[in-house]
Amino acid sequence: MTKIGRRGIIKGLAAGALAAPLAQSFRMHLGRAASVGPVPKVVFFYTPCGLEPPMWHPTETGKTFTLPRLSAPLQPFAADCIFMDGISMVPLNDHQGGSQQMLAGDEKDVTTLDLQLGDFLKALTPISSLELGVQSLISKGGSPAAPHPHFTRVSLAHEVFAEDNPLAAFSSVFGNGAPATMNNSAEAIKAAMLLARQRKSVLDLATADLSSLTSRLPTSEKNKIASYTDAVRTLEKRLTDPANTSSAAMCTDLSTFNPTHFAVPQVGDFRQSTYEQTAGQGTVADLQMEISRLALACGRTRVVTLLYGHTNAHNPITGLGAFGVHDSSHFNAPPNANAGTATPEQHDAKLTAWRNYREWFAQRLAQFITSMKATPDPDMPGTTLFDNTIIFHCSELGDGGPHKTDRVPFVFIGGRTLGFKLGQAINFTNGVPAYSGGAHNGLRYMSHSPLLTIIAQKMGMVKPGAQISRTTPSGPTTSSFFGFSGPQALDPMSLGIV
Repeated sequence: MTKIGRRGIIKGLAAGALAAPLAQSFRMHLGRAASVGPVPKVVFFYTPCGLEPPMWHPTETGKTFTLPRLSAPLQPFAADCIFMDGISMVPLNDHQGGSQQMLAGDEKDVTTLDLQLGDFLKALTPISSLELGVQSLISKGGSPAAPHPHFTRVSLAHEVFAEDNPLAAFSSVFGNGAPATMNNSAEAIKAAMLLARQRKSVLDLATADLSSLTSRLPTSEKNKIASYTDAVRTLEKRLTDPANTSSAAMCTDLSTFNPTHFAVPQVGDFRQSTYEQTAGQGTVADLQMEISRLALACGRTRVVTLLYGHTNAHNPITGLGAFGVHDSSHFNAPPNANAGTATPEQHDAKLTAWRNYREWFAQRLAQFITSMKATPDPDMPGTTLFDNTIIFHCSELGDGGPHKTDRVPFVFIGGRTLGFKLGQAINFTNGVPAYSGGAHNGLRYMSHSPLLTIIAQKMGMVKPGAQISRTTPSGPTTSSFFGFSGPQALDPMSLGIV
């Protein structure tokens, strides 16, 4: 029997957004059967500096729970979320440890999960993974050469920085390779629309390759190829019908992007750019979330990391407080200090700002959820992007005041078609058994590595129970978890999450 070069076919077809259904059908390199189903996507939604855990985590567990003040903006979406308390990042602590472990699973010298997923899925989309920031490159004491230790990395010595300029990000994702110095949103939109007009049928471009392949196959395989291509042709026609107002229209007419005409004049130091200034923070957040949504809907990528600030974010948020995000998290200390005793007035002002900021982050997440729920998913007609996307809310800290990585505000959101048991609150505190069963005295919180392992499994990177290979400074290693595998790491399939 003739051997089919399916990886080559997928790589060629996946250059266009409409190739995703056909790539999904073949997907032999994912180690799955050739069947049509949800095409999983993931968004890592980072908010900085932790919070006040009692004001985020619900006190109730189960299906009925009320969210406290800081997470209350997500109450309308409680049925779409899994709130989890009693989860820590071990063995390290504090900002540095948290930023190392958040998407890497532990302190080892490894590639973070978002980049590993992007590398695993890179044959299916034009962009392997997309990293977008909302003032994520600036910090007190940062510089263009060393902005600040970050969260997305190939190794501890090789960081991958997010794109903070939404106009440059838009051009990179939807344009034709225009330089990142593009400083006029109209130029970015024009470039994107030109690319859309030039885009031809994915199947037409691949006709020669398919014909050559089909001529060498037995009848049974020819019929499979014909079935796949006919299904995609039908879907393609539906999506590109001028009367269709869903994904095709959305992806070919991007003129509504940047409705406020946000501009980025060129400056010598990027820290002085409009997208890094306090006044522009809300607008930049809106644009970066919209780019994330469009990139997923239009098949540009399946992996997005959206960073709101970073571990030492110092800009205030207009109208919510006079102190920077990181400074306000140290509300017991005087302004611009991490230690010491604030006056009562200083304490109250910083704490008010800190709580306002945390509510604002939750409001932005609610806004993103709303937009994802309203967007049809072309990969699976009859569903939305929200149905097929894992949104993982995360931070590098739990309790922001003392800088502890205990009770980190991890939340799974969306992904209903992927098997997530949504609409519940779970608390793992004081009940951490070993992976092999039995209680462990003195282990109060569960490790977060099983959560990352669930994401890796749902994205098809590993099978449940399979060994995950990793490279560390001490050499190659394997375990059943993405990251930390100590006694706090529970069997992901036993958690009631999926």
